[in-house]
Amino acid sequence: MPARCNLIITGVGGQGNILAAKVLAAAILAQGLEVSVGDVYGLSQRGGAVASHVRWQPDDPLPPLVPEGALDVLVAFEPMEGLRILQQFGNRETVAVVNITPIAPIGVQAGRFNYPDHGALVNALRQRTRELRMVAATDAALGLGHIQTLNIVMMGALYGSGFIGDGSRFFEDAMQSAIGSKLVDLNIKAFSAGLKLAGPG
Repeated sequence: MPARCNLIITGVGGQGNILAAKVLAAAILAQGLEVSVGDVYGLSQRGGAVASHVRWQPDDPLPPLVPEGALDVLVAFEPMEGLRILQQFGNRETVAVVNITPIAPIGVQAGRFNYPDHGALVNALRQRTRELRMVAATDAALGLGHIQTLNIVMMGALYGSGFIGDGSRFFEDAMQSAIGSKLVDLNIKAFSAGLKLAGPG
């Protein structure tokens, strides 16, 4: 695991990235690092953008929000929101794990603008990252019979990418503390499914 990191988890309201950030922060804290978390969200209950900033280092806690242009790792539950974050916070060394499945934002649903072409969107993501892993996380969650596990599938993909090192056992421990006992087994399956999605390649 990198000793210092600026990471953002982004998606739309209802995808569970705030819970994912909370569990990730607990896992990093368990490894002896100082962690700060800051959530930025608008109309999250209506499909608005949500971004959770997770920052860590060995000594004093950092301010909760990642400075513009300083993003190390992006985890995007939705590709267009991922591109939006990269445009503001990314740099040439940013690495990213992005779910391939789009969710039309409010503006698209209202007919105010069109969702970008998928190929063009992926190219734009690739141009703004040093390394990009596109993963079929929505399909994996649906395969488990619970789309609500998307957030944990994406956390598995984050660890599977190797971008923050091999600390998956700490995440599983944190998840068992944060998630109700009735849902632990399902979410462990979701995490395991995500681990397989984002390996090197």
